[in-house]
Amino acid sequence: MAITADQKELMSFGRRYHFGIKAACLIEILKRADRLIFMDADHYPYADPSKGFRQISPTRSFMRKCEGQHRLYPVLSGKGVKVGHYALTGHEPMWQSGILGVHRANAGALTEAYSAMLAVRELTKTDAPEQFCIGVALSQGGLALSRHHLPVTDYNTRGKKAFASPRVLQFFKMYGNAPIPEQIRRAGWYRLWRTPADLWRQRDRWSL
Repeated sequence: MAITADQKELMSFGRRYHFGIKAACLIEILKRADRLIFMDADHYPYADPSKGFRQISPTRSFMRKCEGQHRLYPVLSGKGVKVGHYALTGHEPMWQSGILGVHRANAGALTEAYSAMLAVRELTKTDAPEQFCIGVALSQGGLALSRHHLPVTDYNTRGKKAFASPRVLQFFKMYGNAPIPEQIRRAGWYRLWRTPADLWRQRDRWSL
């Protein structure tokens, strides 16, 4: 699904919150799909993730993991910011949105989350309103939210990215124009996880 510059401008609240683009795109995709499993670009399945669709229903969603209460978010208490009819206190748990499974029936909940993001961004001065508001929206009104159970791993730390990113770029340089089934077959030969020897070579890094 191509996104134009004008659409990005609109989805990001006039460039005031970049991650609004992600949330707005989830809503658009659910107009075309019954259920959606989303992963950030630095996550990847190491086996068939399609069984995850069984975990998704009109009342059940999943996200990557629950991170607990964010220390800066109680600033929202009493400010009148709402996700739907629910007034945020800032004591709600933060769910990480690197992985998300959601049903089309909850597109309205995502829209309510999206509508609150800019106000949360301006009050907290953080990058997390997208995942915070989505987590709240998918937990209200009889909806259940849980941690995912997908065969998915990631390369989302500095050390992992330093190892994996050149390999990902090399892959798409070689196979980016190949049919999707061929890309899937070729991707099975690529290793993005690090061996002990790879970790030893990165021993001078302050963050792995």
